[in-house]
Amino acid sequence: MMIPVDSALSPASGHSVAIGADAPLSEVIDIFRTRPELRVLTIVDRAAAPVGIIREQRVRELLFCPYWFSLMQNPSIGGSIESMIEPCPTADIGETTASLLRIAARSKDQEALVLVDDGRFVETLDGAQLARLAMLREVELAQERGARAAAAEEAGRCFQQDIAALTSALSEMAREVEHVSQTLAERAEQTGRDAVSVAGATAQTLTGLHELGDRGRALAASMTRIVDDGARARAIRRDAHDKVRQAAERAAALQAASHAIEEMLRLIIDMASRTNMLALNAGIEAARAGDAGRGFAVVAGEVKSLANQTRSAAGDITPYIERIRAIVAQVADGFSEVERAIDANNGFSDAVDAAVDGQSETTLLIASYVEQAVAAGQEIDGRVHHISRGATAVGQGAVSLGELSSGLTRAALSLHQRASQFVEAVAAA
Repeated sequence: MMIPVDSALSPASGHSVAIGADAPLSEVIDIFRTRPELRVLTIVDRAAAPVGIIREQRVRELLFCPYWFSLMQNPSIGGSIESMIEPCPTADIGETTASLLRIAARSKDQEALVLVDDGRFVETLDGAQLARLAMLREVELAQERGARAAAAEEAGRCFQQDIAALTSALSEMAREVEHVSQTLAERAEQTGRDAVSVAGATAQTLTGLHELGDRGRALAASMTRIVDDGARARAIRRDAHDKVRQAAERAAALQAASHAIEEMLRLIIDMASRTNMLALNAGIEAARAGDAGRGFAVVAGEVKSLANQTRSAAGDITPYIERIRAIVAQVADGFSEVERAIDANNGFSDAVDAAVDGQSETTLLIASYVEQAVAAGQEIDGRVHHISRGATAVGQGAVSLGELSSGLTRAALSLHQRASQFVEAVAAA
């Protein structure tokens, strides 16, 4: 029996005729009789999977046999086609033409190729159709080679245009480089002249800085001596202040002693008054005693006279004591004024010393900065000389750059010529 195949999957160049493996030989003969262009017939199983092919030549050999009719009547021969089935390579219908040709080339006879879709039969390609595929493949290859040649020619033209543009750009760049090299050489020359001028100014600045540094160091030494003298003056002022304070303390002690003497004088006057009173009472008692108390009355009179003299002497001493106390008070006040003046002088001297110390530090700092400026000036002088040498080297390099730009122009022209020759050679090939 014949198995229909989906025509949407069938190429126009193949045969979409197949027969089941259980079909009789007579049916195979009928298929070849009705389809004289058929060269191979694909045999499939019940799942439409190909199991092999039957070639037309085998059927013709059977038909040319004089006993073919009798053989057909034999059930063991005419009833089965199993002995006529031959293996055949298969390929998926989605394969490319080149892949189909490679698969067919691996077969020994290369007479047929069965195409399947998901394992199901689609069509059969016989030897003529395979030859046609090979011819179509050659046409495709020729077309591909022509397309590649056209693409190579187009790429050659583009390459030539690009090389021409590149050559033009290189020539323009070379001219720009030459112009820049000339400008660079002029600037290098001007830089060299400026460096020489700067070197002269730097030398004068270094001379002034050296002199300023010497004077700064001398000023710093003077300030150091002033600081040392101020320190000694501070020590002397502190000593004088201590002595004045000690004298003030002694004056205060003397004033306290004068107060004590005054108190003792008051006590003596008081004792003299009491003694006088006792002498008066003793005289009264002696007068009462009569002759027996006459001697005691004399003693009482002497004691009274002595008490009067003592009170008179104490009275005479009191003004001197008061005068001494006033003088001591004035001396104490003077010491206080002197101490306050010394304190004020100390404060002013401390301020002066602090200012001198600050000025000394500032002077030393200025001297240090001057020394740093001298070192910086020396470094600047060295770098100016280095710049001068560098400017000379830049000028020489600018000349070399100009020569290189000329060589670059010549190389660009040579590249353009060689690219043209290359494109012409490719086009000729």
